[in-house]
Amino acid sequence: MQHTRNSEIRYLSTHEKDDPWNLSVNTIGFESIPLHSAYPTNVHPHAYNFNFERGRLLHEFQILYITKGKGQFASTCKQLCEVSEGSVFFLFPNEWHTYRPDEKTGWEVYWVGFSGSFASNLVDGNYLSKSNPIVNIGYDEEIVSLYKKILDVSNSERPGYQQLLSGMVIHLLAYLLYREKDKNWKDKEVLNKIDKARLIIRERINSPLSPEELAASLNMSYTWFRRMFRQYTGMAPAQYITQLKIQKAKELLSVSNKPIKEIAIELGFESIDYFSTSFKKHIQMTPGEFRNLGRGKGTQGKS
Repeated sequence: MQHTRNSEIRYLSTHEKDDPWNLSVNTIGFESIPLHSAYPTNVHPHAYNFNFERGRLLHEFQILYITKGKGQFASTCKQLCEVSEGSVFFLFPNEWHTYRPDEKTGWEVYWVGFSGSFASNLVDGNYLSKSNPIVNIGYDEEIVSLYKKILDVSNSERPGYQQLLSGMVIHLLAYLLYREKDKNWKDKEVLNKIDKARLIIRERINSPLSPEELAASLNMSYTWFRRMFRQYTGMAPAQYITQLKIQKAKELLSVSNKPIKEIAIELGFESIDYFSTSFKKHIQMTPGEFRNLGRGKGTQGKS
């Protein structure tokens, strides 16, 4: 443990047994930097220390969250800009970056550093972007709570703590991505209509309205409704309806003895062949194979 005034910093050891988890935590900390203070502080190992003019490279990801004050940030892909209370900024492995608090305000900042293919996959999937490394979330008690929990667990270093930390960091990443997507929806009227559409779909899964009928019931043009629905859910209305039907079919195949043809009719599929094709496309097995597998009969035969 290393301390500075109003600071708590941990640098953690990892073991080869942690590798299969695809994410291991290297550092977690909090620093309160008063106004007109020298920065960075001199409590960090050489590999982590830097000055603002030269910047640095790290061999890990980091997520930093400013809870008070403001400062400056720059990286290879991002020109010098201001970060302030509520800003989250991401550091990427082997990418030059630099940052510092504003001398007139100082700042309070939490961070966590981690390595592994899980985070690399998020970059490959465009969930994290080097060209857009800053997310303005605002002050969020849930994010602060997650950082504090990660600090608490790292202080104990009890057996299995790295696995617990990896789950917490994945939770933090997922929450940040959720908040970033959610904050873009400023039109609450449209948001409420999309939520109402999803409720109608769930309530009428056995006899769903067509996407066109659904849009009309909400007094929206189909083109506008389809675009907004896709932006919010990540899929078109027809895809969403089919996905819910498949989920319901899995439930019926698992807990009931209804014939597959009856399930197909009940869920409004055009034919048993179309039902089987759709089911296999989503689940990679036929309805009969899914039912048999759930009952310990393998995947040979039909029922």
